[in-house]
Order: sequence, then structure tokens, then C-alpha cells
Amino acid sequence: MTVRWDDGGTTTVASYRLKVVEAQPYRPPRHIPEPDPTARPDGAAAYFSRPGHPGDAWVRYDGNGNLDGWIRYNRNDPSTTSRYREVFNDPAWRRDVEAMGLREAPPPTPSPARARPPLGDLIPTSQKDVEDRADEIERIIRGEIETRQFAGYGIELDEVRLDYSDESGHGETTIDGSVITNGVPAGMVTRVFHRDHDGTLWAYHDMLFLYPEHQGKGFASAFNKYLEDWYRDSGVERIELLAALDSGGYVWAMKNFTWLDQYEPGQFGEHTDSRVIPRLIDEIVRLEVLLAANRGGTVPDEYRLPDDVLEREQRELDEARAVLERFRLPFTDEQFPHPRDVAIIGWSRSRDRENDPWLGLRVMGNSAWRGVRWLT
Repeated sequence: MTVRWDDGGTTTVASYRLKVVEAQPYRPPRHIPEPDPTARPDGAAAYFSRPGHPGDAWVRYDGNGNLDGWIRYNRNDPSTTSRYREVFNDPAWRRDVEAMGLREAPPPTPSPARARPPLGDLIPTSQKDVEDRADEIERIIRGEIETRQFAGYGIELDEVRLDYSDESGHGETTIDGSVITNGVPAGMVTRVFHRDHDGTLWAYHDMLFLYPEHQGKGFASAFNKYLEDWYRDSGVERIELLAALDSGGYVWAMKNFTWLDQYEPGQFGEHTDSRVIPRLIDEIVRLEVLLAANRGGTVPDEYRLPDDVLEREQRELDEARAVLERFRLPFTDEQFPHPRDVAIIGWSRSRDRENDPWLGLRVMGNSAWRGVRWLT
């Protein structure tokens, strides 16, 4: 089979080696979320994109020295990412790597792992801890974070703040920092590390802002992965955040965060601009009106939708109705929708995020909800 690219180039690939994976409703485990690579992973051995083509691909070596790969059909949409390890390890296919524009790199030489201090040791356990260990804890955190690079970016901490409540037995450590590249500010980041009275550790991802020219360069993915690895090593139970600004409702849904509690999706009969259930109902009503007008002949000919678009919109409507009905289930039911279940309603590889947004993107893009990812 011959694949023709937008720039005129072609690639011949044996058809039996290709596998098209259609979008399926996805439900991440409530306590063991699966990874969802959305950008070039830190340590990738090779990266590939074509001018004028929306997709890209990357590879890296796993612990056994085998190539592990991903294809993203639209670099602006993480939901189009597919893993294709089997393809990359097919010797016949790898002969076509050069024709595809990829260049294999030798396995990177791993640098010796640096032991990270347990995060729990850096959260105060008493007011005396705040007074006696503030300088020590700040020194350790600066030495851990400021000496690392994340996709070519560093962090300069502006403040490390410790707090403790004798009344609740709750301790927390807050870090505020500036994202820097080549000595130039690129953004800001705030993270808060908590210990509850019973010893439970959890993290709140308060804010990560990058200036537009630094977005999409891999910093957020690299930094968040570094933190999540540190959390797991330290026994941190969960990550919480507010999914809201800059299409955060959609972005964090696609990264497998779920509702913090049963109130976050909203309620039937609620009227709000930010809750997911009311937004989903509004989109369903809009589609029902649109389809009825087209099929009833009340739309002027110049605005009437083609039959294939009407069929697509009907499928989208049916899918949305099914997801909405599942919101009537108890929150603890395994069929209760996760944010990602809503985000992928109507998605397909043919949809353009900017010019032809699907229903799930329209609902989640400007939504606001408190999210959680369980790590243990």
C-alpha cells in the first residue's frame, strides 16, 4: 500500500502490517490510571514530523533495548495517540524507516539514578518542624528541583513555604517557581505537597503557566512525569487539581483525571456555564434542533447539511445521549462516566480540533471541575 503525504512524498508499506485502531469508549481504572503520552517523551531516541502534516511520531528504547514507539495523528490532540511497538520491532518495517524520514539512534547511555529524598520528609509534622527545619527543607527541595532539566527547561524556585495546623494536624509545603530556558523566563509553576492528620500524602497541582511561544515544547509533560515518579516513590496517594483554564477541562480529561467527587460533573436541572452535565444537555438539545430543522426542511438550502454530515451528527447525538443516561447511575457504579468518556464523544481522526470540534471537545473545553488521579 502506498501512503501519500501532504508534501507530495510517498511511502510504501505492506498493508498487513498496518492496524487501524478506531476510537473506543475508554474508562481508566479509578486507582491505577494508564499512561497517555501526549508529547515527545523525555529521552526519546528519535522524533519525526513532516512540514504541513498534522501528525508526528517518536521512538525510544525500553529497558531491554527494544524500540518502543508512538504515532500521533494530530499533534494538537492527545487523543489521536496510538502505540505501535509491534510495528517498530518488525524487521521488515524497520527497513522502511529511512524512507519515512526517521533516523534511529543508539540506545542512550543511562545516567546513574540519583536518589530522591522521600517527599514525606519535606512536609512539616508540627509547628516546631516549621520553625526548626524550614531552611533545611528549602535547601533539599532547591537541590532536587533546581539542578534538573525538563525538556530543555529549568525551574528557579521563588519561594518554598511551609505551613502546619495544630488544630487539624495538616502539614503542607508549597513551591512557587519560574520556568526558565536560556536565562529567559518561560512561565510559572506552583505545586503544593500535603500530609493529612492520618499521615496520608497527596499533591495539589495548583498552577502551571507557559508563555505561548513555549507551549507544546514538552516541558509540562517532562516536569509532571518527574513529579509523578517522585510521588510514587514516596507513597503519595493522589494528585488533585482544578481543571479549568486554557481548555484544562478537556486536557486533564484526556490525561485520565477523574471527578474528585459526585458533585463535580454537575446535576440534572442545574443551569451553569461550567458544569459538564448541563453543558452536555445543552449540546444534545442544540443537535436535536439542528437535525430536526434539516430533516423538516425549515433550513434554507444554502445552509442545509449534507447527508453524510447529518449521519455523523446523528451518531454523535446518539453517543451523547447514551453517556448522559449513564450520569443517572450512582457515582460508585463502574458505568458512571469519567471525564474522558465525555471528551471523546464524536471524536474521529477526520475531525479538526480547530475548525470542526467534536461534541466532547465542545463540552469539556470550557468546563470546570476538580479532578483527581489516584496513584495507589
